[in-house]
Order: sequence, then C-alpha cells, then structure tokens
Amino acid sequence: MPRTGALLSLSREHHTSLVMARAARKAADANNNLVCLEVLMRIEAHWHAVLVAHFAQEEQLIQLAADALDSESIMRILSEHAELHRLACGPCLLEPVVRLRRFGDLLAAHVRYEERVIFPQLQSHSGMTSEALLNPNHSER
Repeated sequence: MPRTGALLSLSREHHTSLVMARAARKAADANNNLVCLEVLMRIEAHWHAVLVAHFAQEEQLIQLAADALDSESIMRILSEHAELHRLACGPCLLEPVVRLRRFGDLLAAHVRYEERVIFPQLQSHSGMTSEALLNPNHSER
C-alpha cells in the first residue's frame, strides 16, 4: 500500500536513516578511531537535524492509533527510540566501534520494523484520517 500524508515523508526519511546505519556499520568494520569519531559526529548531527522531529512525529501517530497497535509493538518502538537517542548523542560507555555497530544494526532493524509492521497498521487504522496523517497534532478524539 502506498504511503500517504505524514507516513510518506517519514518513509522518505527512513531512506536517509538506512544510509546512516550503513555508514555506522562500515565505520565499525574499519575499526579506525578517527573514522569512528567522524561518523559519530555525523550521527549526532543527523539526530538533531532529522531524528528528533522524526521520532516525535512517529510517537504522536502511535498515540493516535494506540488502540489498534499491540502494547508490545508500542513498547518496542519507544524503547528503540530511547536507545537510539543514547547511542546517537548521549553519554555512552561503549567503545566507539561497538557503539557504531549497535547503532547501525538497531537503526536498520528499527526502520524495517516500522515499514513492515507499524506503518501498515497506522495507515489502515480507522482513526488515521487524511487530516491526522497530514497533521499529527490534530486529533479527532
């Protein structure tokens, strides 16, 4: 099913996140501290430029359709958002290589889960009108 409204722009942003995940894994494979630090800086910039607003918008849409999503899926999305935030720009005790590997693997799996499981449910939810998908701050409830 083609994406509409807010889900369309979120899906497009998922592509840039998959590119970032690949860069993180590639840097981890290189095992070069300078490369790792450079990619960590790019990830933090990507977090502030894209992911903060992206995650907030997803969480608003999930709230609108919470009755149609299972609680396990909701908890998974929210906990992955929190972990990705810590890995992207929080204080982290992991070595840069391990941190990049975890970030890359988690972000790629997260995007795929949203695209394959969450977004189809959101799009088909009866409460997800065109207005709600275009403006997630609007609620008909």
